[in-house]
Amino acid sequence: MLVFRTAAVLVALLLVACSSEPTASQLTTKGIANLTSAKTVHLDGTGSLALKGQNAFSLAFEFKLSGDAELPNKARMNVQMNLLGMAFDVDTIMLDGREYTKDGATGIWSEGTEASPVQSLMDPLGHIDASLIRDVVEVDRPEIDGRKTRHLRYRADTTKMIEEMRRSAGATAQAVSDPQGTGELWIRIDDSQIVRQLVKLTMDVDGLAGLLPASASNIGRASLEMSLDMRFSNHGGAVPRITAPPVGR
Repeated sequence: MLVFRTAAVLVALLLVACSSEPTASQLTTKGIANLTSAKTVHLDGTGSLALKGQNAFSLAFEFKLSGDAELPNKARMNVQMNLLGMAFDVDTIMLDGREYTKDGATGIWSEGTEASPVQSLMDPLGHIDASLIRDVVEVDRPEIDGRKTRHLRYRADTTKMIEEMRRSAGATAQAVSDPQGTGELWIRIDDSQIVRQLVKLTMDVDGLAGLLPASASNIGRASLEMSLDMRFSNHGGAVPRITAPPVGR
C-alpha cells in the first residue's frame, strides 16, 4: 500500500511540475516582457523585400541589419543592401519616434520628417509587440547557442500592424489591403528570453502610394512580400549610448 501511495504522490508532483510550465501564449507574453525589462539588446538580422506591380514592374532586394537597442524605442543600426546594382551601407538611429540617417558618401547625418511604411516594416523593434501576436502554438524545442528554446509559431495581427504603420508613416487609408502575416519566436527555456524572431508579411498596395516616392505612384496595383529574421543577444549588456546625431554634419 505504501508503494502505491508513494507512486501516487510522485505522479501528483509530476503533474504539478508539468502544469507550472507556461503555455505558448503565456511564454510569448513573458518573453516580450523580459526582453523589454532587459533594457538593452544586440541585434543581428537579415531580410528581404519584393514589390511586383503592373506593366512588368518589379523591385526586390535583400538587406542585413546589425546594431544595438535600448528598449522600448531607441536603436542604432547599420543596414547593408544591394539595390538596382548599387551597394548601400547606411547607419541609422531610431530615437523616440524620430529617425536619423547617415549618408554613406558624405558622412552627414539627416533627420527624416517621417518614416515611410517600408521603413516601418523593416523596424527590428516594431514587431516585438504582444498585441500584434495571435494564435500561438509550439513547433519544437531546438537548441540555440547550446541552450534549449521553445520554438513558437503565431499569426500576426496585420490589420492592427497596418493601422499603426499608417499612423506613424502617414500612409493613405487606401494604400494597403489584404495584409497577411505569420511569425515565429524562439524563446529560451531557462530564462524566457527571446533569442530569435522571424516575421513574414504580404499585402496588396494600390499605386504604391506611401511606399515609394510620388513619381512611382502611377505604377498601379502591386503586391509586396517582406521577411525579417532577427537574432537577439547580449540581453541587458552594455551598449554605446544612443543619442541624436549632429544633423547636417
